[in-house]
This record gives sequence, C-alpha cells and structure tokens, in this order.
Amino acid sequence: MSESAKIKSTRRISRIWIIPILVVIVGGWMVYTQWQNQGPLITIELKTASGIEANKTTIKVRDFDVGQVKKIELKPDLDGVLVTARMEASAERLLTENTQFWVVAPRISFSEVSGLNTLLSGSYIAMSGNEEGAEKRNFVALERPPATPPGTPGLHLTLKSDDRFAFKSGDPIIYKGFKVGEFEEAEFNIAERVVYYSAFIESPYHKLITHNTRFWNISGVKLQLRSSGVKVETGSLETLLANGVTFGIPKGILPGELVKEDATFMVYSDETAASNARYKLSAEYLLLIDETVRGLTVGAPVEYRGIEIGEVIKINAVNQMEGNILDEDHPIPVLINIYPGKVRQQDNLVGLQKVKQTVSSWIERDLRATLRMGNVLTGGLYVDLHHAQNSSPIPVETVNGLEVIPTASNEFTQITQKADAILDKINRLPLNDMVADVRGAVTDMQSAAVSLEQTSTEFDKTLQDVDVRALNKNLNQVLTDMSALLKNYSEGGLSPAEIKDTVDAMQDTLRNLQPLLLQLNQTPNSFIFSGDRKQDLQPQAQSKGDPQ
Repeated sequence: MSESAKIKSTRRISRIWIIPILVVIVGGWMVYTQWQNQGPLITIELKTASGIEANKTTIKVRDFDVGQVKKIELKPDLDGVLVTARMEASAERLLTENTQFWVVAPRISFSEVSGLNTLLSGSYIAMSGNEEGAEKRNFVALERPPATPPGTPGLHLTLKSDDRFAFKSGDPIIYKGFKVGEFEEAEFNIAERVVYYSAFIESPYHKLITHNTRFWNISGVKLQLRSSGVKVETGSLETLLANGVTFGIPKGILPGELVKEDATFMVYSDETAASNARYKLSAEYLLLIDETVRGLTVGAPVEYRGIEIGEVIKINAVNQMEGNILDEDHPIPVLINIYPGKVRQQDNLVGLQKVKQTVSSWIERDLRATLRMGNVLTGGLYVDLHHAQNSSPIPVETVNGLEVIPTASNEFTQITQKADAILDKINRLPLNDMVADVRGAVTDMQSAAVSLEQTSTEFDKTLQDVDVRALNKNLNQVLTDMSALLKNYSEGGLSPAEIKDTVDAMQDTLRNLQPLLLQLNQTPNSFIFSGDRKQDLQPQAQSKGDPQ
C-alpha cells in the first residue's frame, strides 16, 4: 500500500518582512516628528555672507539652537545677500515685528571686545524677540549686536548734537567714572544739520535722568587756554581712546522730575556750555574795540566786579555794522551778552527788561568796558565792566538795534603807549654826540684821578716829614722844659718870678706856633704848592664914623 503526500496551502507572512516594516514605521515616525517640530522658513537680509554657511550656520537664542541656515543667495539688486533659514516650531511664536537678528563674529574695537568664542566654533546668527507684535517672516539683520537687547531694564533716550564730530554705536555714557549706558544708533538730519542718537541708560542709573539733566562731551583730552589759565578736561580711560559723554545737573538748580521714555537732550561741547544752557534769556550788547583783540576768544567771560555775568558771543561781528577793519580807524565789533539769571534776576522777560534798564542808565552815567588780561601765561583776555571815574554823562548809542557799551583802554595798553612815547623821545636824542661827550668826560676824570692819587701820595709824605721833624722836636722840647720846671719846682730851686717868666716864654712859643697850625688847618697843601697868597682878611670892629 502506497502512501500519498499531503499538500497544504499556507498564507502566513514571512518573518523576514518584519524588519522592513519596522524601518518604515520608524522612518515614518521620524518624518512625522520632524514635520511636527519644524518651524516656518524665514529670510534674513544681510550686508555680506561672511562666516555664514548653508546647512551649517545655526540661529541661536540665548546660546540655544532654534534654527539653521538652508540657503544663501544674492539679492536681485546685488546690494546684499538673502539667507533662508528653517526655524524650530518652538521659536515660531518669537517671529514678530519686534524680532532682531545679527551675526555674532569676533569684534575688537576701542569700545568693545566680543564674539571671541566664535574663533573655534564659527560665526552664528543671534536672535532676540518677544511675543508682542504682528507675525513676520522677512527680516533685515543689524550691522552689529544691539547694545541693549529688548527687555533690558533701563531708559532709552534721544541725544542730538551739532558738533563737528559724531559719536558711534557703542560709545560709552559715563557718570562719575562709571559706565552707565552707551550709544546705540546714529542718524544725521540733513534739514536741521544735527545728528540724532539713540542711547540707553542702564537700570538703576536711569533714575538720575531728570528734566534739568545736561549732557556734555568728554571725549579724549581737552586742553583749553582760557583767560583764567590752562584747563585740562578728561573722562575715564575708555573715553581717552574713544568718544563719550557724561551728564549732570548744573549747580544751583533743582533736579526736577524724572523723564519718560525717548526723551530728547542736547549734547553740549563742555560742562560750562551745559551749565549756561539753563539760562534761557540774555541781553546782548555791542563793544567797539579800538585796540587789538588778540587773546580774546568766543566764550570768554564778561565780568562785573569780579563776578561772571555773561560771555563773549562773537568777535568781529561783521553783520552788526558796516565797513571792515581795513578802513582807517574802524573799530572791531565784539558781541557780548548778560544773563539775568547770573545777576540774581528772574530768567524771564521781567528780569531781562530790568537788566536792560539798569545797564542803559549805567551807560549814560559811567559804565565802561575794558579788555583785561586774565592770565599772564596764556595771554587770554576777558571783558571787564566797571564804572569809570570822572566821566561825563553821554547818550546811549545803538547800532542795528544793539546798545553800545563805551570802551576804555586797559592799564597794559596805557603803559605800552607811554613806553612807545618814551622810546620815540629817546630815538630823537643825539645819542652819538652824547656818547662822545661822555667818553671825553670819562677820560678827564681818569686823568684827574691819577693826579689826585699822586697828590695824595706826596701829601702823605709831607705830613710824615712834618710829624717827625718839626712837631716831634717842638713837643719833645716842651716836655723837656716842663720836666725841668717841675723838677726845679719840687726842689724849691725856682722862685715864683722865675716860674712866671717860664710860663710867659711858653705862651710866646705857642703863640708863634699858632700861624703854622692855622695854615695847616686851612691850606694843608701849602707845603707842596708854593705861590703868592692873598692876604687873609681879618674881621675888624666898625668905627663910629664908618657908614652902616
């Protein structure tokens, strides 16, 4: 008996298909996850693509990857590049009109050093934003990292300046040596010819900014030769290398109320200009200077009794009067002002009118202006207003609506004029003839001195001979006679009659010596120079018959 095979059909799937199925499932899950997590495509406009690579350069928020660059292409107008990037879904909510992008790369300048960590990792695109604002997909990147990312506590300000140089982004704002903020952006207004800056003051220093705050420039080192001396101004070490400003409240005024966001302030050239900016009104006057104005500068002080009450506004103000300095006897017009606030008057129209009335009455009486030297080293001049003595009243003169304050020469100019007059007189003197006469007189004096020296020598010799030969001999004889007389008197050898005869003999001897002593007393050179002498006049008593 034979056995037959049994054939059974089966529909079971081979186990070999499990692996492909799993691969398809995992792949599908990954695709779904990728699709679920990926965000939108955005475009970012850059000036250059330096350091940017497709499928490599990342986009970061607080150093966390939220996107990647997918494509780089030139703009149609060749004015930059367009970067297409794929963002993460978690960052989609940050893509608003307030979002900012910028390239982080190594930056080294006077004001900052940043991005050094990208030397090894490469450049990346940084992003900052918030959920406020409308959605946006096309952006223009900043040229440099923002000084203050959105949300930083502090105060944004607008500063303007018409100075000859401009500040740049990143320049510091200093307060008492501390960096409290910096410049962000700059924009030049062609119509006003003024540069407007966006600046930021960090918290808590923003509470120092009030309505009476003034900003001024402290860039580098300022060496000013003023009438008061040499003034050196400098800020911090950072402002020595780059530009910078500082701020403060002028002395004598209240701080005022705190300002609001985006308040506008003027940047002044120095602290003095910033302090004077608080005075809104001033009275202007004209000085007509007949002498030199060398050493007088714009901004030089105008003082009254040593107190600064104004400043020089313009020198050689040609628009104030006709003519020019080439005309003969044409004065140099100098424009000055007087602040009511500096003379303890109100800084309003009432105070201004009172200052004008007072100055006008003083001009009619005796007010004069004089250029005086404030410092010998610098030669700087200032305007001194003073009351002149012995001056007669004069009417007030006006030129183009400005009252003219009469001027008076200063002491230095008067001394110079007198010195010039003296030099002119000296130049007119016959100096050559005078020098010849002086030389002749000196020669005669030398000859007389030689003769006098010889005479003195001979006179000394004569006196020596007289002392030794004549006087000594007579004196010795007198002493000998006196000794003999005393000896005889002590021994009783002489009678009173003999003593009397001896004394009479001595008197005769002295009487004979008297002419010789008188001659020596009156004419001691008679022993040297011989010659006839006139008879000495002897006084005689008046007789009764002589006329009176």
